[in-house]
Amino acid sequence: MEEQNFTLRAQEISKKFGDTSVLANINLELSAGEWLGILGESGSGKSTLLRILGRFMDADKGNVYFQEKVLPPVSGELIPGHKSVKLIHQEFELFPNQTVEENISYSLRFYDPDYKKEKVEELLQITGLGYVRNSKAKLLSGGEKQRTAIAKSLAEQPDVLLLDEPFAHLDNHNRNVLADAIENLRRQEQMSCIFVTHEAADALAWSDRIAVLREGKIVQIGTPQDIYNKPVDSYVAELTGDINWIAGNIEGKKSFIRPEKIKRTKNTEKSKWQGTVDSIRFHGNHWEIRCVNEHDSLSFYSNRKDLETGGKVYLTYSDKDLKVI
Repeated sequence: MEEQNFTLRAQEISKKFGDTSVLANINLELSAGEWLGILGESGSGKSTLLRILGRFMDADKGNVYFQEKVLPPVSGELIPGHKSVKLIHQEFELFPNQTVEENISYSLRFYDPDYKKEKVEELLQITGLGYVRNSKAKLLSGGEKQRTAIAKSLAEQPDVLLLDEPFAHLDNHNRNVLADAIENLRRQEQMSCIFVTHEAADALAWSDRIAVLREGKIVQIGTPQDIYNKPVDSYVAELTGDINWIAGNIEGKKSFIRPEKIKRTKNTEKSKWQGTVDSIRFHGNHWEIRCVNEHDSLSFYSNRKDLETGGKVYLTYSDKDLKVI
């Protein structure tokens, strides 16, 4: 089997703050051109791990490798960071009184003027910032600042981009604009990226692989499809989407099913679950309908509202969609 070429690798990374363990024996490998999402709740250690990978903080134990070469301790460097690994903080670190174009150009100040002009135009196009190119950074929205910080970092042509909660604090419009910019990055720049998020939808949408972090430990790594469809435990299952626990055991273990896999039926003989409608919630593109009986509750999705609270409902599902924990 051909050996995998890793751009960035964390080996046995551990970190404590005082007596509190923040990271414990973290092993991660980022392939060339891969987008790796690190998914976890607040306080799981995501940002600390990103700072260690970006060479702004030393681990207490373990090493970080770039292209198979172990990187020296941050404490021994005059300037923290790594020229080939760019970390974009939530604070963005822009020059507030300079324009978007000037912020991007600063990273290219030592390049040929013609190349600099061409590169700035390319990055403005990729990130969709042409309309605010002459606006000062301090006047930008959160989404515009995020995209400017990304463009500024890309100007330095890093091999690895690290994003800390890229969609945090953005409204729906700016999330969509940033999502388009990220899609352009994936398609045009073909660079490697690690991003951390507490939003499962973002990790599922943008990752080639996802590492689920819980209390400083990686509990599962896999493709978005595997993480969503084959979670290793109830924590991962509930973190990545809505679930229904099914009464009774399969192979002596708990089982669950996603709401989108449950269907209504009018044939009572085919029904696997009966109950009454307890609540109906509108989510824009579907209705979430929660049903109850004397034993448990189930939720399912519907693209139409043809039920009322208190109404009788018969539900069915395929046994292959039951997931065993």
